[in-house]
Amino acid sequence: MSRRRVLIGVLITLAGLGAVTSFYHRPILRLIAAALVVEDRLERADAIAVVAGGTPSREAKAAALFREGWAARVIVSRPVANSNVRELRALGVRPLDLEGESTFALGKYGVPPDRIMTVAEPSTNSESELEMVHELARRSGYHRVILVTSPQHTRRVKVIWSRKNRDDHIEGLVVPAPNHDFSVDSWWRRRGAAEAVLHEYLGIVAIYLGISELMR
Repeated sequence: MSRRRVLIGVLITLAGLGAVTSFYHRPILRLIAAALVVEDRLERADAIAVVAGGTPSREAKAAALFREGWAARVIVSRPVANSNVRELRALGVRPLDLEGESTFALGKYGVPPDRIMTVAEPSTNSESELEMVHELARRSGYHRVILVTSPQHTRRVKVIWSRKNRDDHIEGLVVPAPNHDFSVDSWWRRRGAAEAVLHEYLGIVAIYLGISELMR
């Protein structure tokens, strides 16, 4: 009899936990993704930096900010292309590299070529990319840069810039570009969005552990 009571108690407890989890899983999952999204208040800046990836949505947002007069220049990074991109370029299927595509998209969105600045050195991940953008801003005497990236990437960009900017005090305003493939309200229902959330959290952990080179 006592075993039966214990079993019944365990089943009731599990049922209760299941009900609570079922009831609260949506707000908890939403909070997990929402914690990754940062949007700073816009202020006039010296330049707008398009964080590599997400072409053309990030370029569209950067160009819109440029046309609205938030900055007079747009910075484009030079990410290292993966083997697929290199092979497609070799076959002539893909005429431009990632930097070229970003620059071309900006031009299509109305940014004049003489207003586009390119980071000279190739970058292998977000940390090395933002370090180069920061160095370009420092050499140019900039005081504020708008950093445009995808919503789920904004928190990591903010963390990286803050850590790189301890001495030079170049303000980085993080602004998300629209991403129709990612939503804080339903990201767990799409494999790509779920992988993006996991990647961002792993990336943030890697920054604090000093092993970002493993997150290429």
